[in-house]
Amino acid sequence: MVDGGRRGPSQERGLVMDRIVAVARASFAEHGWAGTSLRAVAREAQVDSRLVSYYFRTKSVLLEACLRPPPGYLERIGVVASSPLPQRGAALVRALLSAWNDPQMAGVLRSIILTAAHEPVARERLGQVFRESMIGAVARSLDDEERELRAGLVAGQLVGLAMTRYVWRLQPMADLADDAVVALIGPTIQNYLIGRLTTSAAVASTTGARPYRDPTGSA
Repeated sequence: MVDGGRRGPSQERGLVMDRIVAVARASFAEHGWAGTSLRAVAREAQVDSRLVSYYFRTKSVLLEACLRPPPGYLERIGVVASSPLPQRGAALVRALLSAWNDPQMAGVLRSIILTAAHEPVARERLGQVFRESMIGAVARSLDDEERELRAGLVAGQLVGLAMTRYVWRLQPMADLADDAVVALIGPTIQNYLIGRLTTSAAVASTTGARPYRDPTGSA
């Protein structure tokens, strides 16, 4: 938890803390845990290293601050997840595109994903965020017994879309118009929400095991 000390005016303190977090977020995403130090973050943020320790105490606390979703993101997901079910697939895709089209929000989301890709602590934290926000919000609004699986499929599809379109910028996904992305991905999300899931997938979700496949291809 960030120290709420009263050194200096509150507005100035907030600006300094934001600058430290922005620098640290970029460092964790590019260099990982081992390659990021409080001293280096302080130097890049142009503040005294003692100030970084004063506000965040340890590198773990600083990492936690860097992994928080951007302001308004979770609230946006929660609102969309409560939208009318027949339009919810398209609404979820539009919400993701809207978030990533916001440069400030996109920068935070990109750094969180990149950090989670190679840091177990960040990966665990990101999973917690998804469980408590996107997956939880979607699952609570569905009635059938497969709602956790459905919510997980939705989250996986949306994360994959974000990675290919905004992080890796793979073509042609990177340059498709937003309306085209909604038209192409929205029905898939909608099917995950209300479509029929295969029996093997449902069994795997309840047993924790993958459906068996004969390696010889025989029945």
